[in-house]
Amino acid sequence: MPPPSPGPLPDPGQLTSQHVRRAVDGDAASMSWLIERLNPLLIAQARWRMGAALSRVCEPADLVHEAWLVLLPRLDTLPPRDGRMTPVLLSFLSTTILHKTQNLLRREARRRLQTGSAGDGEDPLLELGGPQSEVVSAVVRREAETQIREALEELNEQDREILLMRGIEQQETEAVMELLGLSRDAVYKRYARALTRLRERFPNSVFDELRDE
Repeated sequence: MPPPSPGPLPDPGQLTSQHVRRAVDGDAASMSWLIERLNPLLIAQARWRMGAALSRVCEPADLVHEAWLVLLPRLDTLPPRDGRMTPVLLSFLSTTILHKTQNLLRREARRRLQTGSAGDGEDPLLELGGPQSEVVSAVVRREAETQIREALEELNEQDREILLMRGIEQQETEAVMELLGLSRDAVYKRYARALTRLRERFPNSVFDELRDE
């Protein structure tokens, strides 16, 4: 007798929403799952937005850690978008990272004015581009971050910027068009191409949850 056929695979977006609900109820395993799933993208975003010199002032992973600590107490207040939590989490976390990057830049600017020096190496200003804490610290540094960073580095610069803005930072297509001087069709095609490449390289990852429209 042939084995029963497997049922349909769960929608990755629904899976994330389930883990969000469990994390809100205090399930540490679900909280860890969310952090581990999203962190590689967030650390890659922080690394590019901070630039090489500013990353020597503060580890990108530490900035991501801080962003999670801002989000976690608010997790039960975030409404889904079209029934999905992944774009909501990415938008909140990536925006928090951008704000913290700006704050870090301002702090470095004040320090430079006070000391008359930007410190060793390049000037970072030229490089702009509890229990919960224990959970974040336990999963913030993973090999997946290195693998995804390397994959993003292999994209051409424009495709990578589109992926960062549309996929991770959840910015509107119009903003991407204006910044990069591209047509709507070009943005869609480049974004879909980058997502396809990353989905093929990282099956069953958060890239499956990013819509390519």
